[in-house]
Amino acid sequence: MGTIQIKRGLSANLPSSAAIGELLFTTDTKCFYIGNGTGTALTRFENATQLANYLAGKSDIGHTHISDDITNFNTAVDARITLQKGVSNGLATLDSGGKIPTSQIPATFKEAKVVVDIAARDALSAFTGMHALVLDSTADPTVEAGGAEYVYDGTGWQKISELNDLDMVINWEDIQNKPTYLGSFINLPDTPDTYTGHGGKIVAVRQTEDGIEFINTVTNNVDGGTF
Repeated sequence: MGTIQIKRGLSANLPSSAAIGELLFTTDTKCFYIGNGTGTALTRFENATQLANYLAGKSDIGHTHISDDITNFNTAVDARITLQKGVSNGLATLDSGGKIPTSQIPATFKEAKVVVDIAARDALSAFTGMHALVLDSTADPTVEAGGAEYVYDGTGWQKISELNDLDMVINWEDIQNKPTYLGSFINLPDTPDTYTGHGGKIVAVRQTEDGIEFINTVTNNVDGGTF
C-alpha cells in the first residue's frame, strides 16, 4: 500500500506563501501550514500537543478574579466614583461628621416653611414631618390672635405652638401625681369630723394651735380700747 506525504521541511526553510489549499509541515516545530495563494501569508495550525500546552495556561470561559488581579482596578473605580460625587443623577457625599451636606439635601426636607396665613399653609406640598410657621393663624379656630407653628402628620396639620400663647384643656384625671381630692372641708386633716350640732358656728384655730374647730359666734361685749 502506498504512502502519501505532504510538502515538509525545516521551519527555517518554510516559504512565505503557497498555493491555495497546499499543505506544509515543519519537521522541527511540528506545525502545519496551509497555503492561501501566492503572495498571501500562510495559515498556521498547531499540532494537538502544542494546542493542549497552550490551553493548559488559559482560564475557563466562566471564571472570576479578585480586584488585585485586575490592573488599575482600584484606581479606575475611585476615579469613577469621584466623577459621580455630588452631581446630578450621581452619588451623595458625606461630610467630616458622616452626614450628607445640606447643599445636597432638597430644600423641602431641610427647611421649615414660613407662610402668611392658613390658606398659604394648606397650599403647600406637605410631607410627613414638615413644619410650617403661619404668621397669621386666626383662621384656625383654636388661635385667638397671632401666629402658630404646625407639623404635618401625614394626614393633616397639627398645631404644636402659638406665637402668643397655647391654650390647653387638661382633664383632672389626666394629671399625674395630683393630690387626692378630699371633696369636703371636714375631710381635711385637723378639722372637726362632722357638721352635726355646729350650725351657725364659725371656724377658728384651737387655743392649742394644732387644728381647726367650730366655735360659737361672739355674744359678749367687745371693748375696742381707748386712744
